[in-house]
This record gives sequence, C-alpha cells and structure tokens, in this order.
Amino acid sequence: MRTHEHALVRELYAKMNSELLKPRILVSYRREPYIYSAGNVRVTFDYDIRTSLYRQQLLKPGAYDICAADNRMILEVKYDEFLPEILSGLLEIGAVRQQSFSKYGICRRFG
Repeated sequence: MRTHEHALVRELYAKMNSELLKPRILVSYRREPYIYSAGNVRVTFDYDIRTSLYRQQLLKPGAYDICAADNRMILEVKYDEFLPEILSGLLEIGAVRQQSFSKYGICRRFG
C-alpha cells in the first residue's frame, strides 16, 4: 500500500501506520448508477453484497469473500431539490416496502 499508484491508498496507509488504524470488515458490492438531472436525482441498484473474513487481505487481488446479503438488491434514491413526479410514481410499487439497510451492518455479522 505504501507504494500504491493511487494517492488515496498511500494516504490511508500512512494513517493506518501513524494512528494504528486497521480494517474491521471488508465490504464489496456491485453498483448500477443512474442520474436524472431534474432535481439532481441519483438512483443506484446495489447487489452482490460480499464480505471478507480475512481483514489482512485489504486491497489484495483475489481476496476470498462470501455472500453477505442472500442475493438482495438494494434500490437507493437520493435527490437534492425535489423528486420528480415521474420517478415518485415509479417508486409506488405494491409489494416493495421502504426500509433502511446498512451494507456495513449486514457484513459485520460475519466478522
């Protein structure tokens, strides 16, 4: 990490050493992002939520991980000014219910 090509990784390495920080759990997932300019709406679908049981493998290619969320897909909608009517109408789906969900929290069950 000390010689990584990205400055952010090098900064993380420095803080981990100077402040004795260490990862608690590794969380990874796939994301499909969509942007709707009216209202600055950001819609994402997060899926394939996974966690690693081996914290030492941070940033190592091929780290072993496991499924953490039983094939769930998380729909997240964020907006700044207003949610356009066309989108709010799409979100009113009978069997879908609104609730909070923490990818970090679901992965902490394993480590």
